[in-house]
Amino acid sequence: MHSLEKRQDRAAIVREMVTLSQSNEPTDIARWKQLDAQQESLRVQIEQSERASALNTELSQIRNADLPNVGTEEHALTASQQRRSSLQYKREFDHFLRTGERGAELRAIGAASGADGATLVPQGFEAELEIAMKYWGGVANISRQLITDTGNPLLWPTMDDTSNTAEWLTEASPVTNADPTFSNITFSANLLSSKQVKYSVQLEEDSAFDLVGLLTQAFGERLGRTLDTAYWTGDGSDVPVTGLLTALQTAGGREVLAVGANANDGVSTDLNSIGTDDFSAMIDKLDRAYQKPTNQFIFNQHTQNSLRKLKDKYGRPVWEVSMAQGEPDKIFGYGYTIDNAVASIGAGNVSAAFGDFKNSFCIRRVRGIAVVLFRELYMTNYQRAAQSFIRVDAKCLQPNAFAYLEHPLS
Repeated sequence: MHSLEKRQDRAAIVREMVTLSQSNEPTDIARWKQLDAQQESLRVQIEQSERASALNTELSQIRNADLPNVGTEEHALTASQQRRSSLQYKREFDHFLRTGERGAELRAIGAASGADGATLVPQGFEAELEIAMKYWGGVANISRQLITDTGNPLLWPTMDDTSNTAEWLTEASPVTNADPTFSNITFSANLLSSKQVKYSVQLEEDSAFDLVGLLTQAFGERLGRTLDTAYWTGDGSDVPVTGLLTALQTAGGREVLAVGANANDGVSTDLNSIGTDDFSAMIDKLDRAYQKPTNQFIFNQHTQNSLRKLKDKYGRPVWEVSMAQGEPDKIFGYGYTIDNAVASIGAGNVSAAFGDFKNSFCIRRVRGIAVVLFRELYMTNYQRAAQSFIRVDAKCLQPNAFAYLEHPLS
């Protein structure tokens, strides 16, 4: 079924759900739950289909491996990289994993890898690994990405001019200065390891065994899950990356205290719920300069399930179902992203955030992902191992571009 047809079917289901939600009859409640399962299944199918299409497009724009040290965000695919992304290149990488021998293309990037015995992951494999990592990366998927060729400390200027205004002048009157507030943020390059993934030599020797697929799944899940948590709650110490929530709490003044859903239904007395007033407050917390159409909410899967049932005080659903292809569902006209590193609704928890992720939270990556093979270490068990490494950092460039929802303790 085409994505548009699925969207139309889902919209029809949601309309019936809205009607049924006005009833407390057991049969209607059971029917609502049945329809909810159907629409959720369609939502997942639609997102997977459209995400796969978007990622396929992204694969044709793989980043250039030879980037200037100051970094950049978009690069065309060179002829050499196209060769690296070819089926032949993937075969060479599979051969490298099984034998440790590098072909011409692998030697070309292996020489630039730095560590003895390590090689940068080829572009085709890295793209597949990126897809596996993005499954876990809620914050990372919507934030600014900065790719640099080396891991040198990178000074990044920031500016906030929202408190300044212009001035009216009379003839020959003097002018005044109103300089923007400038500051600097330094990006480092913290090393993250996937830990070793061991596999038997028997499997390695079996040409039918998808060794590349095994490592893609293992590396992607481990790196993605760890980075996702770091980008949200990393403390900058034990976890060397400073997460977005940590940065906002340190900056201060970005919290919105949840008032719950009482204003919606007049019944809920539990402050540890979410109501439409909470979403309005997060939006209103931002200066107009940071209220952009590309802003997004972020929360976890459990919170999303609660929001699908939430209505305003006039009985209208807050959750806006989209019928346009490539256009996700929205809340209050803004997109949202699911990230299970965000806490659930609960006393003292931060269950949601809103802001300009695209411009004001930046993730720095150093070149590609490196792989090291351990061909002798575990041979007493007739095993070998592989391990991946990635160098990253993340910084909140402008705390005033965000707000987060915090539930009261009681």
